[in-house]
Amino acid sequence: MGRKVSLGAAISFAAVVSAVTVSLTYVYAMDVFNTKVADVNQRQAMYTKLSEIDQKTRQDYIGQITESSLNDGICAGYIAGLSDPDARYLSAERYLSYSSGEQSQTVGAGIRTLQDSDGNMEIIEVFPGSAAERAGLRKSDIITAIDGRDVVRLTYGEALTQLDGAAGSSVQFTVLRASEEGELERLEFNVVRAEYSRPLVESSVINGNVGYLSIVEFEESMLSQFEQVLQNFQDQDVCGIVIDLRSNSGGSVEAMAEALDRFLPAGNTVMSVNKSGETKAQFLSDAQALELPVSVIVDSSTYGAAEIFAADIQDYSRGLLIGAKTAGYGVRTEVSPLSDGSAIILPTARYVRINGEEIQDVGVSPDMEITLSQEQQAQFNRESLPLLEDPQVQVAVTALIRQGCEVAEPPGTQASSAQQEDDSSQSESSASESDTNETTSGVSQDTSSQPEA
Repeated sequence: MGRKVSLGAAISFAAVVSAVTVSLTYVYAMDVFNTKVADVNQRQAMYTKLSEIDQKTRQDYIGQITESSLNDGICAGYIAGLSDPDARYLSAERYLSYSSGEQSQTVGAGIRTLQDSDGNMEIIEVFPGSAAERAGLRKSDIITAIDGRDVVRLTYGEALTQLDGAAGSSVQFTVLRASEEGELERLEFNVVRAEYSRPLVESSVINGNVGYLSIVEFEESMLSQFEQVLQNFQDQDVCGIVIDLRSNSGGSVEAMAEALDRFLPAGNTVMSVNKSGETKAQFLSDAQALELPVSVIVDSSTYGAAEIFAADIQDYSRGLLIGAKTAGYGVRTEVSPLSDGSAIILPTARYVRINGEEIQDVGVSPDMEITLSQEQQAQFNRESLPLLEDPQVQVAVTALIRQGCEVAEPPGTQASSAQQEDDSSQSESSASESDTNETTSGVSQDTSSQPEA
């Protein structure tokens, strides 16, 4: 028989429970309050310090104060205080330029460069119809100074930002160019920045019946040509597709997801983890997929959205990855415009693979690892390495064979070698011309900048 609890005991017990609950609630509330007060005090101290600096500067500074530049500097300093390379402040002018880079047209000089051994800027591509082309700049020109400032003193990264600018603005390039006699000439070029299109997609048929597709960056404006290339491949009865994502700067994750959908079955394609630790599927693929074997080539410069593309191809067992481990950039950033036309870029989530594995600082490892020699890498960087002499491309073709692709001219065969010799002779006789088998499309650095402008 159970013991009865007196009314008084029950009331006493309830009172104790209530007191404990109130005490715990009070302790929690005080902790939250103290934390918020500390935050408020810290912010107030920051505002007070800034006010002191402003007062002292306006009182004693002998130079001229430009209010707009001062405000931009304060905002840029705040973001710099986060010590996060992915967080940026963009002035109204910079944000306008940044926004134009996400459109099909970009404003700038219209060249692509790489840093040479002396720290200068070697032009590896002059975009058709660009301001640089009209001014007379050529591939292989070496830019040593911009607006009278030496590139080596600017640093290469800062020099890249000088290529951008408002339409109609001018930039002066000091260039070294090899003459017909082999001597270096010092030349000056005045380039009036203007809109131009840069090719993001190139394609050709290699090894007899293999579709080769190179994607420099994922952007909305390249998708129509991307679809046309895939249709052309099907019309030409290619047995498989090699997708080259080497040196792909990433770009739009949304555009990447749309392109990726053409190769995957139904499922999640882009996963991210936010500040609260919540994992979300940002994009999905449908059940319709192109039924052709796929090889994807990646390297240490395969970046951002391109890494997600490669990871999903691998995770869905849709194809094989060839090359080297990717860059390991898996941060989702968001652009927030401000009231005065400026903007901030902040990291808000981390991209992860569909199994939850990290991409940031980890990268995506290939199924078949192969690297280029130093000489081959130099040729690749200058876009002068023939596809049939590119070991990563040819291993990617071999990977297609492993997936059941009946390649007409397998790597190392007599037909492939003959084609390689023919390509080499054509390259020597017309080094300044573009490969007529390639198709390019003009379009517009998410949030990351590359050596183009």
